[in-house]
Amino acid sequence: MIEEKEPANEPTRQPLEVLKFHPEEQSFVERHNINPILFSFICLFIIFVLYQIIGGTITFLVVGSKVTPENVSSHRILTLVGQSLFILVPTILFARLLSKQSSSVFPWRMPNVGETFFATLSLVFLQAIAQIYLFFQDHIPLPRELSKVIDPIKEQLEEMFRTLVVAKSMPELALVLLVVAIAPAIIEELLFRGLIQSSFGRVMTPLRAAVFTGIIFGAFHFNPFAVVPLVGLGVYFGFLRMRSKSIIISMTAHLVNNGIAVIVAYFKIDEDALFVAAGKGEQNVPALLSQLSLFILLFGLSFYSYLRATTDADKPHSGDLS
Repeated sequence: MIEEKEPANEPTRQPLEVLKFHPEEQSFVERHNINPILFSFICLFIIFVLYQIIGGTITFLVVGSKVTPENVSSHRILTLVGQSLFILVPTILFARLLSKQSSSVFPWRMPNVGETFFATLSLVFLQAIAQIYLFFQDHIPLPRELSKVIDPIKEQLEEMFRTLVVAKSMPELALVLLVVAIAPAIIEELLFRGLIQSSFGRVMTPLRAAVFTGIIFGAFHFNPFAVVPLVGLGVYFGFLRMRSKSIIISMTAHLVNNGIAVIVAYFKIDEDALFVAAGKGEQNVPALLSQLSLFILLFGLSFYSYLRATTDADKPHSGDLS
């Protein structure tokens, strides 16, 4: 029997593994075998220097460090420019160094209506839980000398936040929503749930990646008085991204979270009035604990509905944009 030979002009086929790991197909991080966690912390450090130090210095030189009604518009515009130049642009560049496929860093699957609705509803109840937590945190007794140091800093941060989010007209409200809600929902999610969580996900389980990213998210905001709620929100956003396999769902929840704060400030809604224990008295604590239990139950029910709505999230979707 005569053996058939391959034609001389037919190129030899390379194994799939060789093609997959060809240096030209690998990213900068992959080619140089850089630890993804180390890479993520380098990215965070560079972005911190760019945004907090360089951006903060520019803002200080242009309008000063104190936010007042007279310069608040300039602060908002500089904040938006700073987020775009010093967070968004570096995040996109670093993502390119991490992977040549942007969809592996920023998963763009379009979530369905059910998962979006229950993820947002769960967020509303989670906000209520955080608000009650902050009520109890504010009533933790501190030594008098420590209070003298902490209270002025806390009041200054709260006053600056109120000045930034309060709008007196519809055009100003639109600007505030852009700066405080829309831009951070996109830019911060691309950084944390995109670049950082994707980096962590290369060397740890998806759940751990979501948790550690959430902790960093909370710490990165540099607000020690709200670090626990911020970490909780960060972990929640990370879980949404992990469960839905979509950064769009975490962007949506982030947008709703910040947008509610802006709307509450615009319509001058007293958040304490939403709870039975609006006063300072101890007699309100039992009622507040009852409300806390109710919101935890509602969060559990809505979150369970979200989990059910995402049971098929790991299957191919016709709305997948990647």
